[in-house]
Amino acid sequence: MASNVNIFDKYGIKEVANVYFEALDDDLAAGVYAGDIVLFLDTLKVSTIETTGENTAAQGGWGNPKLIQWDYGKEINITLEDALMSLESLRFMLGGAIKKPASSKPVIVRHTEEVVLGANGAIPEIKDRFSGATLVPKATPNHPIKLINLGGGHDGSGNPSQAAGARTQIRVTSGSQTLPKGTVVQFKNPALIGGDTAVACAEGDHVRIFWEEVLEGAQSETEDAVEITISPDTFPGTYKVVGDTFMRSEKTGKDEPFQFVINKAKVQSNVTLTLQAEGDPTTFEMTLNVLRSTNESGENEMMKLVRYNVTGAESGATGDDYGSIGAGSGGN
Repeated sequence: MASNVNIFDKYGIKEVANVYFEALDDDLAAGVYAGDIVLFLDTLKVSTIETTGENTAAQGGWGNPKLIQWDYGKEINITLEDALMSLESLRFMLGGAIKKPASSKPVIVRHTEEVVLGANGAIPEIKDRFSGATLVPKATPNHPIKLINLGGGHDGSGNPSQAAGARTQIRVTSGSQTLPKGTVVQFKNPALIGGDTAVACAEGDHVRIFWEEVLEGAQSETEDAVEITISPDTFPGTYKVVGDTFMRSEKTGKDEPFQFVINKAKVQSNVTLTLQAEGDPTTFEMTLNVLRSTNESGENEMMKLVRYNVTGAESGATGDDYGSIGAGSGGN
């Protein structure tokens, strides 16, 4: 080992690491086995390794100087700041569970749209702002459609509409009633749409519509919806973590592979999601606390830092294993 380390070799590190996580135990409910790669991060902005410790000293004599010092309580914390997220990395950080629509566990998608009513107070075609698909509000048992009239329209004489009164709210609860294009909105506070005593809204009225779409059963094959459930008794887990980066040699000016290996790291529960209109895009920060583990030799360790060279030599019985780690490459 010592023969492969030159104390006069110096390196600079500027690049972030690509980091992946391995499962330590089987999780058959999630289809994960020990050793499986469960998360790979290759869009990190910052990957920080912070080592801290505490100390105490024996002091005495004139001036009460420190005579002997003891170190203890070493901690290693890893901070990973990701420019992008995946649903899996979000679940990973929050310690939640992902589910897709199923008959026993439906996913509920909540919609809201503001429309400007047409002639006679009719609902126009509602378009999804992302896909452009036509949306048709639908009421199902325990999931009513809710409407609020914000006013703004005029009656036939040109006067402001007073049909429903500003911000009057009604609910559509009759079975699986829908509000397709052309449906005339009539408010009868607090009754349903329709009815002889209901008063229609005027053309130009702004109506805000709220409804809940229940995705279940066969829809799981056609609807692209995923739900992450965060429960009070579920927390992020403990994993093996490997980070790959490179450092540049002062002597040669070339980059050499460098990695850190943590056999046991606990993902911390502190997560902040910032949604803002201005400034830089939101980043996603994950903090890891390194735990003590036992290596293959039975020794206690927390983290390994590995520098190595990838040679062009062939190795292995077949001689076609290009890019192997060469003998005397340094580090292990």
